[in-house]
Amino acid sequence: MTITIVLDREPTADFQAKCLDVTYQWEGGKLPYPEARHMLSLLTQDASIRGHLADQGRVEQIIGYMEVVRGNLNVSIHHFERARAAYNQVKNTNRAAICDMNIGESYRNKGDFKRALTLYGKAYEAFNAEKDIENQAFALTYRGQAWLSMKRLDAAQTDLVAGALLAEQIPVDVDDRTVLLCEVNLALTRLYIQRERYGMAWETAIKAYEISQRTPQAFEKGYSYRALAEIISAAGVPPMDKRFVNAANHYFQAANDAFQEIHAEGEIARTMFAHAISLARNGRKMAAARKLQLAMIIFTRLGMVDDAARAAEMQLEVL
Repeated sequence: MTITIVLDREPTADFQAKCLDVTYQWEGGKLPYPEARHMLSLLTQDASIRGHLADQGRVEQIIGYMEVVRGNLNVSIHHFERARAAYNQVKNTNRAAICDMNIGESYRNKGDFKRALTLYGKAYEAFNAEKDIENQAFALTYRGQAWLSMKRLDAAQTDLVAGALLAEQIPVDVDDRTVLLCEVNLALTRLYIQRERYGMAWETAIKAYEISQRTPQAFEKGYSYRALAEIISAAGVPPMDKRFVNAANHYFQAANDAFQEIHAEGEIARTMFAHAISLARNGRKMAAARKLQLAMIIFTRLGMVDDAARAAEMQLEVL
């Protein structure tokens, strides 16, 4: 059978809707991963039979996203590279740049910050040329977190503040707006804690929390509860704020439960790591060491080399 190659730049509306429906059901905990993955495999076959390259790119991109959430970093890179190749063939530079950014995220999670920074920069330039505010915000937020992991706090603050300002400009009906705002405000909370600017850290944690209350999806809840947990662990709850209990453990557990909903193992391990630091700060060294051991096992299995090394170093300090 001869397949006619379709060179439309954009995915078809119906195919896009089917891909997103699977994603939203999975993110919302309504569709188990094996079933979601099977449905995406059927969509992959459909796009291939029709020879529609942009549709092929879209479903590969969705699979890559699901795999990076689950912590399968090498698998995610493979699918994002396949998506990027499809988009390049139809000359869709913006969608190809999104793949570059997502590949950068996988390399950041693997601890390869140099490669991640290069990909973020390349993607950001493409988004800037297209005046794509949403993806500029994502690129800056991801790059800011890479700088934060590298302890480059000035560079991290520049990118994260700029990313947050752009995220606020995204129209409220855009699906990814809330998760981005929660993620960037978590990163800013962590940054301000490191700089001992606890008032600013509380402001960003509360921003994330208020968003998650309006949009209680797994990522929004997980990021916002972890932000609250980290600032409460570092500085306690302000006396006048009666919304929150003065117990970091409560919010670490809530964050962990939220990430468990979608089996986001990388974020589960990062929550354990942050919780261990909190426990160690409060003198509970054995409990901290156990959480660090669990986090290190997950990080190592997922190929998150930098996170695993930091967990190992922290475990030595605690013991």
